[in-house]
Amino acid sequence: MLDDSTLKYVACGVTGLNVSGDVTGKSEICGICALGRQHKEAQTGSGEKPGELLSVVHTDICGPMQTPTINGERYFITFTDGQSGRVSVCLLHTKDGALAAFQAYKARAERASGKEIKSLRSDGGGEYLNTRFKKYLAEAGIQHIVSPPYTPSQNRLAERMNRTIMDSARCILEDSKLGNIFWGHAVLTSVHIHNRLPSRSHQDMSPLEHWTGMEPGIGHLRVFGSTAWVHIPKERRQKLDPKSVRSIFVGYEEDAGSKVYRLFNPVTKRIILSRDVIFDESQPGVYSEHQQTTVGWTPPEPGPVLDIDPNLDEESRSLDPITPEPNPTSIRSRTADEIQDTIILRPRVASLGNQVTNSPMPGAFQQPREEEQRSSDARRSQTNRRPAERIRSAAHFALVANKGEPEPKSLSEALSGSQQAKWEQAWESELHSLAQNNTWVLEALPEDRTAIGCRWLFKKKDDGRYKARLVAKGYSQRAGIDY
Repeated sequence: MLDDSTLKYVACGVTGLNVSGDVTGKSEICGICALGRQHKEAQTGSGEKPGELLSVVHTDICGPMQTPTINGERYFITFTDGQSGRVSVCLLHTKDGALAAFQAYKARAERASGKEIKSLRSDGGGEYLNTRFKKYLAEAGIQHIVSPPYTPSQNRLAERMNRTIMDSARCILEDSKLGNIFWGHAVLTSVHIHNRLPSRSHQDMSPLEHWTGMEPGIGHLRVFGSTAWVHIPKERRQKLDPKSVRSIFVGYEEDAGSKVYRLFNPVTKRIILSRDVIFDESQPGVYSEHQQTTVGWTPPEPGPVLDIDPNLDEESRSLDPITPEPNPTSIRSRTADEIQDTIILRPRVASLGNQVTNSPMPGAFQQPREEEQRSSDARRSQTNRRPAERIRSAAHFALVANKGEPEPKSLSEALSGSQQAKWEQAWESELHSLAQNNTWVLEALPEDRTAIGCRWLFKKKDDGRYKARLVAKGYSQRAGIDY
């Protein structure tokens, strides 16, 4: 189906087509043509740039990544100032963290620039269009510009920035050979470098120079993934300890200053922030499960766990059900009270060896020979030790401490037993301490969230004190939903 203008144009180039004189040449909209030929309009031109800082902030979220970072993040969100081109990035565990990231960016950017954010441009993702985010923007007086569905070109500045960051991060990871688990640090490093490089769209000025008015320095830049030796402060080492630890350079700490470096300790698997660093850029860092932290020094291996002497007397041997041998792998996860209330029976160890000496008489330890006693005088004090009596007295104390009324399992049980007054005093003391320290703040529970429960724990100490503690049921939380 042709309109008048198209019909007149075709008649000029073909034969056998007679056009009547009443053709006006007026162009009309053809519905059939729209159904079969319509396409997206080309986005041409760069558009007008804002006149001042923070007039328009462009934002977008990238992810999820197939590999989480060391801290478990799978997304990152960017905020790009439309006037200067300066980029800020924040790593996120889930998309729900977009609002908190924007609030933190808004506070820092407005304080640094002295300006206020006037409008925010984003796509129509649920992380931007939820009730909490829209309410916050309305209260702050920020205009929210949302691009239409399936039209990323309307938010092209943020989309293009995500592509630039990811391209740079891939190159950094490939060159360092550290693995995808460090993609978060590679993204942060890419943004740090991008803000300091000149841009053609900003008259060959860097985004940081547009933002601050001062030309940034790049003398602190180092090769990502290279070996770094971090100085250990004297407050954290002894006289004969090494003065540095071997680490891997993984970026810069923006909040503490550009010359504060982020370094990864492959042994402890933790991030170190320091400016006292010696770089070996010719040697790439290697991340493995077992690696020495310093040259010539290896962390000490844990010593063997000694067994109970089979020749102990019947009185000590009968205490085995009350004082079981602790599991070395789980001793760190036990509470202080549990460790304090546990008595470990250990035989006496000979002065010059690691073997337990067998006693000729039940219930007694064999005394060291006179020669061994003299040789060990220089290495230990002259205090007389009586291990058998000390074990018996401690064991007797454990038996006495475990007698009596059992500890209550709930608040109602504590306030209805024979020791009601003492448990009630401990309960009120805990409430007073929580209120005095401002432990919590009352807030309205969001509609899409579930409150975490709590419970009371009661403990009678060995010295006779009654203690009560209010603890949260953190085990009821689900990763990615509640935190």
